[in-house]
Order: sequence, then C-alpha cells, then structure tokens
Amino acid sequence: MEAENLVKRKLFEKFSISEAYFDSTGLVWEELEKIYHDYCSIIPQLEAEAEHVTSKLMDAENVHSVRRRVKKPDHLIEKIIRKGNKYVDKGINLSNYKEIVTDMIGIRVLHLFKDDWIKIHDEILEYWEPKETPQVNIRTGDGNLGEMKKLVEEKGCEVLEREHGYRSVHYLIGTPLSRDEEVLIEIQVRTVFEEAWSEIDHIIRYPYDTENPLINEYLAIFNRIAGSADEMGSFIKKLKNQIKNEK
Repeated sequence: MEAENLVKRKLFEKFSISEAYFDSTGLVWEELEKIYHDYCSIIPQLEAEAEHVTSKLMDAENVHSVRRRVKKPDHLIEKIIRKGNKYVDKGINLSNYKEIVTDMIGIRVLHLFKDDWIKIHDEILEYWEPKETPQVNIRTGDGNLGEMKKLVEEKGCEVLEREHGYRSVHYLIGTPLSRDEEVLIEIQVRTVFEEAWSEIDHIIRYPYDTENPLINEYLAIFNRIAGSADEMGSFIKKLKNQIKNEK
C-alpha cells in the first residue's frame, strides 16, 4: 500500500487531538511518521493473514459469522497518541510497535446462543496457542453468574466482571509476518446481540463521549436489553431440547 503523507494538522482535526495533549504524551511526531509509513508497507501482508485466520474460524462449530478488519494507518497513529504515556513508558518506536499494538488485526467471531462459545473456544485453542490467558468479560447481574464463573475458570480463562459493559471473550494470538517477526491478532467471540450493542456503543460513545452521563445511562439500558435477549435465546434453546426429549 502506497502511503500518503501523514499531515499532523489534519490528523489532529479528524480525531479531536489538541497540541497540548500531544505534547503531554512525550511522543515524537517524526517517530510516528516512520511508524505510519512502515505500517502502510505491511498492510497487504496483514490483509492476507487476516483472511487466513478468518477462513479457519469460519469452519468452527457453532460459528454464525466472522468479521475481520485491518486497522487503518491513521487509526493506528491515533491509537498510539490516545494511549500516550502508556505506550511511551513501553518505549514505543519503529522497531517494536508491532509487539506493543495488539489489535492491528481484529477478528470478531459471532455465535447465536451464549453457550456456543465453549466449542468455539476449544477450536481456537486447537489452532493457536494464545499469547496470554483468554479473558471472559461478564456483566455484574447476569443470570447464573456463579455457574458461568466456574465454567470459565475450568476452561482456563480469566474472568473480568464489569458493572457496565460488553460480554465478550478475548484471545490474543500471533501469526508470522516474516521469518523473524510476528504480528499479534485480537480475536473477540460474542453473541450477535452483544455485537449489535457493541457496535452502536462504539459509534455513539467511543472514544470521546466516555464521560457523558446521559449517553452512558441509555447505553447501559441498551446493554441490559441485549443481555436479556441472550438469556431469552438460551431459554428457548433449552425449552426446545426439553420438548424434543419428552417426545
């Protein structure tokens, strides 16, 4: 991919970044330009790897659909700036940004019923060895929370309980970019209802309206509705199986 020039003023305007905030991060603009141009040069490889991983996941049992995306170059730079001091503390630069930014390739695996994730989880571990313990995000107040935590721990996952927020399982895997280098891929597994809520939440709130109390209140209500829809789907599935077994 041929890189366009990275114009600081345009990037700051697009993502509502102030000069004062940028200066506070300690990042060096010239280093960001180098990262930008290098990243543009590897996008074809990232696209190929994303397609390869997606094709494997499409065949997994209980998968409804798979979405993939390779992060756009300007979004990569925006993320580095937004992370600011966190990435500066890690010494982010041209030689190590592929190790530090973990979602240059993002893949979402969608399924219909809540318990469908178990077989998808097993398939992922069969194909890849995760770079870190898989994380299962669950919401405080969800039904059968204790039972869910026990199952998650039995599957070797870490439980992250959130008062507000999405329900999703996160995996971090590596795929080779060259003989001496690999790139990290973030895989998220969630229900179709949770995906709908997450997409709307992202568009409405992320990353600049995170503190708006009115928006947060209504998105929290929407989140509970999505959770209830998932619960209803699981109930109907159990009901159908019960009726089938009674025949």
